[in-house]
Amino acid sequence: MTTLLVTISLLLHAFTFLWIITLMKRQQHVQPLSTKENEDKLKSEIEDLLVSYTVEMKEENERLVKQLKQLKATPEKKSQGTSSEENPSPKQSLKESERVKQVPTRESITYDDYSPPLIEEDQMESDMYEQSDTAKVLALAKQGLHAEEIAKKLSLGKGEVELMLKFYR
Repeated sequence: MTTLLVTISLLLHAFTFLWIITLMKRQQHVQPLSTKENEDKLKSEIEDLLVSYTVEMKEENERLVKQLKQLKATPEKKSQGTSSEENPSPKQSLKESERVKQVPTRESITYDDYSPPLIEEDQMESDMYEQSDTAKVLALAKQGLHAEEIAKKLSLGKGEVELMLKFYR
């Protein structure tokens, strides 16, 4: 009886070792050769995703601007046709004034002469200020560096730097 149990135990151990070896081989095939390559691939995928999101946001913003322009044009046409009302209700005049407000567009805003705030020496002793990433990016771009160079210098993603430059240039 004991020989039977020992034989079954040996067979189970052999099967277990074979199974472990098979799993180790599969695991080696799944893992990439270099983790640096994997990290670079992941970074590029994240940057591509960020760029696609920013393009989507830009398209959405452009649609919103078009809709706002249409809403702005619509109340003007209605107000020309209904000039018989002398005392509009406060709610109605408020709504019309909100619609007519000028929404600044990307073309109307310029950041050409932007420079980060300077810190006086007496303030430096009492308070410590750190320049934001946006200010650093804009300062380096003003020096003539490209988005990739800025991203490497500041340890930021290329898409993130391009996004900052698109918003503030």
